[in-house]
Amino acid sequence: MTFKKLVDFKLDYAPQYHVSKYISQKSGLQLVHVNHSSSPLVQGYFAVATECPNDSGCPHTLEHLIFMGSKSYPYKGLLDTAGNLCMSSTNAWTATDQTVYTLTTAGWKGFKTLLPVYLDHLLFPTLTDEACITEVHHIDPETLTDKGVVYSEMDAIENQSWFVTMLEKQRLMFKEGSGYRSETGGLTENLRDLTNEEIREFHKNLYCPENLCIIVCGNVPEDELLSIVEDWDINLPVANPNHKRPFVDSKDSQISDKRPKTIESTIEFPELDESQSEILFSWVGCDFHDYIDDLGVSLMLDYFTESALAPFTKELVEIDDPFANSTDYWTDDFTKTIVNLGIHGVPTEKLTETRDKVLNILSTHKFDMKILRQVVDNGKWDYILRCEKNGDNIISQAVIADFIYGTKDGQSLERTLKTIEDYDILYSWPQEKWQTLLNNIFIANKSVIVLGKPSAKMYEKLDEEKEKLNNERKKIYDEKKRGDLLELLENAKSFNDKPIPTSLLEKFEIKDPAKTVNFITTKSITVLPSYKNNDLNDNLTKDILKSKPKDFPFFMHLENFPSQFIELHTLLNTTSIKDTKLLPFYHIFDELLSMPMKDSNGEILSFETVVSQLKSETVDSHITLGLQGSCPDLLDFRIRCKASEYKNAVKWIKHCLFDMIFDENRVSVLLENYLNSIVEVKREGNIMLESLTNRKFYTNRCMKKSADPLFVEEIIEDILEDIENGKFEKEILPRIETMRSQLRANFHKMHILILGDISKIEKEIYEPWYNLIRELENIPDNYDIKIPPVPRLLDSVSSLGKNPQNIAHVITTPASESSYMNILTSIPFDLDYHHEDYPAVSLVSEYLQCVEGPFWKGIRGSGLAYGANMVKMIESNAWAFSIYRGSDLVKCYEVGKDIISSYANGTNKFEPQLIQGAISSIINRMASMDKGYFEAGLYKFIDQFFSNRGTDFNKLFLERLNELTVKDLQDTIQKYFLNLFDSEKSVVFVSCHPSNLEIIQEFLEKEGFTVEVEELEDDEDEESEDSDKEEK
Repeated sequence: MTFKKLVDFKLDYAPQYHVSKYISQKSGLQLVHVNHSSSPLVQGYFAVATECPNDSGCPHTLEHLIFMGSKSYPYKGLLDTAGNLCMSSTNAWTATDQTVYTLTTAGWKGFKTLLPVYLDHLLFPTLTDEACITEVHHIDPETLTDKGVVYSEMDAIENQSWFVTMLEKQRLMFKEGSGYRSETGGLTENLRDLTNEEIREFHKNLYCPENLCIIVCGNVPEDELLSIVEDWDINLPVANPNHKRPFVDSKDSQISDKRPKTIESTIEFPELDESQSEILFSWVGCDFHDYIDDLGVSLMLDYFTESALAPFTKELVEIDDPFANSTDYWTDDFTKTIVNLGIHGVPTEKLTETRDKVLNILSTHKFDMKILRQVVDNGKWDYILRCEKNGDNIISQAVIADFIYGTKDGQSLERTLKTIEDYDILYSWPQEKWQTLLNNIFIANKSVIVLGKPSAKMYEKLDEEKEKLNNERKKIYDEKKRGDLLELLENAKSFNDKPIPTSLLEKFEIKDPAKTVNFITTKSITVLPSYKNNDLNDNLTKDILKSKPKDFPFFMHLENFPSQFIELHTLLNTTSIKDTKLLPFYHIFDELLSMPMKDSNGEILSFETVVSQLKSETVDSHITLGLQGSCPDLLDFRIRCKASEYKNAVKWIKHCLFDMIFDENRVSVLLENYLNSIVEVKREGNIMLESLTNRKFYTNRCMKKSADPLFVEEIIEDILEDIENGKFEKEILPRIETMRSQLRANFHKMHILILGDISKIEKEIYEPWYNLIRELENIPDNYDIKIPPVPRLLDSVSSLGKNPQNIAHVITTPASESSYMNILTSIPFDLDYHHEDYPAVSLVSEYLQCVEGPFWKGIRGSGLAYGANMVKMIESNAWAFSIYRGSDLVKCYEVGKDIISSYANGTNKFEPQLIQGAISSIINRMASMDKGYFEAGLYKFIDQFFSNRGTDFNKLFLERLNELTVKDLQDTIQKYFLNLFDSEKSVVFVSCHPSNLEIIQEFLEKEGFTVEVEELEDDEDEESEDSDKEEK
């Protein structure tokens, strides 16, 4: 056996996970197996340490080019096309110090089939010039603009505020030549000149067995995994005895211990609205192996940023005349940890004042040890919960960091993961040790400070530079040279798109794929004695039904599975609120858990006391709309807690509905903070597209519209003005209380969902709810519990949504370089998932959008957009064609239309193998939705009570998918999908940069749409316009 086992251990706090690490004694290849059976997915992470001393973007380009074929499988998209057949999905990311490739498969059978092929692509890619042209960069022969998948991706983000400030931080923090200094994604000016030879050389130097770690998580037979990897390892070269580890052994990338003085820089980013800026502080933190202090720093920053009790929240954010909208932190786990503190939504005129305020808080703060110990304890239990819910992600991240920076013998990995004793050690620290750590990291050790300022002049300058570059190209590229560009591009596309032999794909087909997946099962218990799906042979079910008090009035559903935690959802129906003008007050209700409260003795508790008590009794809590994206007109009070705290967790529902006090000052501060945050929201093109779609497609009855940030912006301004004018008690508070009283009055519309190990709370399931029951005054005697009605999104669709035709709504987003688009048409299934056409519409959608499918090849593969997908909107009787991060929206529309037309008229044929791949992709998505016990339980509840799909829907759905014929699919595309590009039967929503408005508007008008434009303006312009009106 060529692989030597280095370490083998279970996680003490989550014993379902068993970690084994191996290393090849021949090639140096590392293998880590995280064995567990708490998910139907097998997940692979293939990590390469990628140190790059410049901004060329070589690491990022390889992240894309790897998928363009390997020496043994020289076909673009083979990996993804075969992956579709194997119920797999692939992805990858590039960070400053790593490129990681992922493989997510429903079940082991598909994973093991694809694993050697994937690894072959990693170490032996083709890296052809043709692939570099389409994937990295080329000049569009028609418009003379820059295109390419990688180029378009970076062009979309490199002028955003977070990118600009982060890059400036790296420049100031690290010296020339350091891999930590580089933008590994590639700056656009560098990507234009990057050669394929440079990319090949980077691959040759970094992509070697001794710099590759294979991580496999899931229910996998370890002997079989080892056998597969050993068979592949046989053909790898012998490890280089002089191999130097990236970063660890690199002289240029060493990080200094301390900074003797502060370095500060002011950097601009393009934005018309100059009202809000950003500040980024960064410090060199602890050594990678300084585990206790490193965790202590993270928990310390939790203390400073993560709740209403946090010093930064109390002194910067939730105050009159705030210094910022929000604060957050993150760490970069390098040879030494880089600690980053972000201060967001800073009023530009208060930029230096805010900087000084932050530094003053850090230098003068004395820890409240009660709160700090609470943060440590919450941090421990939150970590355990995250391991339960998504252990593959948590553990794999630790494994990747250890692979790059840990000890070669695997001991540091065991030290990192096996126990969580470090939390207990930190919990016992006296205040003196915390103050010392604060001083060592944040005070004596000086920071890099980046002040990020929005600039309208820079915005205009960048537009001028783009226009200048385009004009220069027009002079250079005459008709002949444009023809050469076109020939080069077409030849590259033709070369890349050579068909994959059917005989080769057949090797990846899996017979009866769904039968190879071990889906998660949970035990459902509905507290209705006569409910048809209850298992009355199950002892726990019988005991719970038997113990229900006769006067218990609530509908309750339980999902039972192994867990240390309970997750509680109390869902209230917002259709109980009669006046839709009250719905924008949601933005006060979602902060209910941080309001003052009247306790059982009538004493008023401050919001700080309330938050502290909540933190001590729960792991986390949240008030939001909908459940897993379903039924957004339900208000979800979600509380997660240790099973032993269930009784205490339940009482917070009663507190929210009766005891929380809408304090005038608190309401004003929270609404002001939300209002200020809308400036940053407007900088995100995809969020603006969602806002535009929701505001036009739904009525005021729908929370998707009535809670939308752009819809409520003016409403909240008016509320704050009323509060300032002394109208809170008489006008605002009565409306808020009316909303709360109407929400709680309709108790029969309330859903209670409890997930976790129900056996641990079996004896106290009902009793804690009586605090709430006693407060409700309208419960009739001997009330017969029924399944509550669910608010149907379909009932809140606007007239445009019911009859989508002729209109195109466009919103301009100056801060977003990319364009986004939704095209919606009606598919009237009336919420019936068993509709005879639903399987065919679903399968056609998957066929069109799957990786290496028609949209992928025609749109993403041509560099026109980062993503092109079909979006199911069955709750709204609609289906959508969606473009994400488009570089050329007009061409995206044209190509999408051509693809659908070609399948409708038979020019393009549905291929049986790709149909099977689409079905397997649907199975993969099902497994991904049920990737853990909590998710599986949630979706079972949604299927039964929200969607009315039934407990065996997936089984029936897959059976119907397999019965569909090619003719069924062609008939479906003719019946439904052609309507997307027919202006008489569709509506278009677009978010785009103002410079693209004219060409998009002209095109849509030619397509038969009446275009209505909404332009986002900066606050200063609006103020000046108002002033002009007043002067006149």
